[in-house]
Parts: sequence; C-alpha cells; structure tokens
Amino acid sequence: WGAFKNCSSLESVTIPESVTKIGYGAFYGCTSLKSITIPNSVTEIGGSAFDGCTSLENITIPDGVTEIGGSAFYGCTSLKSITIPELVTEIGVHAFTGCASLKSVTIPELVTKIEVCTFEGCTSLESVVLPKVRRIECYAFDGCTSLKSITIPKSVKKIEEGTFIGCASLESVTIPNGVKKINARAFMGCASLES
Repeated sequence: WGAFKNCSSLESVTIPESVTKIGYGAFYGCTSLKSITIPNSVTEIGGSAFDGCTSLENITIPDGVTEIGGSAFYGCTSLKSITIPELVTEIGVHAFTGCASLKSVTIPELVTKIEVCTFEGCTSLESVVLPKVRRIECYAFDGCTSLKSITIPKSVKKIEEGTFIGCASLESVTIPNGVKKINARAFMGCASLES
C-alpha cells in the first residue's frame, strides 16, 4: 500500500490500462496532485487512495468502478465535483469527509447505504440525490453547513444519531411515512429548519 504516499511534489498522474485497482493509500498525502487519469480497467478505488490530496479539484471515476473505499477522498479540500459511476455498490466510511469544496453529489441506484461520516464536513455541499438508499448511518452529513434541503428515500426506516447534526442551512426535510425511529441529535443544530 501507499505506492506514492506523501509524494508532495507530484502534480499529475496517468495510470496505465493494465491497472485494475488503486490500492490502499496509493496517493495519500500527495498535496500537489491536481490531475489524475484513471483508465477504464480500474474497478476499485481503495481506502485512503487520495486521502489528503488537497490540490485535487476534480476526478473522473471510470464507469467500471464498483467500490469506493473508506476515506478514499478524505480531506480533498479542493475537490469541487465528482461523478460516481452507476455500477458503484459501496462507498466506504469517511469517503468524502472534509471535501469542503464539493457542491453536489448523486448517489447511484445500486448504493443502498450511506456509511458513517461519508460527507462529514462537506461545508459547500448544497444538494444530494439519494435514489435507492435504505440506510443512512450516523453523522453521514455532519457539518454540511450549506445543505438546504434533502429528501429521504421511502426505503429508509430509521434516521441514525447525528445524521444531519450541524446542517445550519437546512431549511426543509422530507421524511417518509416508513421511518419508524429518529435517533438522538439527528437534526441538532439545524437552526434554519422550517419544515
């Protein structure tokens, strides 16, 4: 793991077609990395693969990727946009924590769970589309201070602890009839919540 870990002067990378997986911590701490070309042969982005790549502004994930590991883009503070391919079934814990420039994200239909702290501290995140999600784990959107509205899918039965804690701009939430339980601090600090 950590193939290019802390290569702090690395600015751009083109990964060859022979690669099928970007391993754990592959580009961890590559603080100057601005662009990366990932080939269609890649099917998995490992945990902490781009953790701390603070200069990375956008990334195209190939259509064949099915898994995005935990903390894959943790602390990518310049990341403005990301397209998650339709074949992705799993997005790991803390996958986008601290991506403070990320404005919008659409979760593919095959993803059924938003893991713990997936979008924690994404302070620019304004919109999220969650088409087929069944579970939203604890603190998934903790501190998403720009999030204004969210529609929770009908398939969700429980809103976990601290899910939307500190979402200070959240004005409206649509909670489906199927929700049986709303846990502690789920909407704590949502000072703009009106409906």
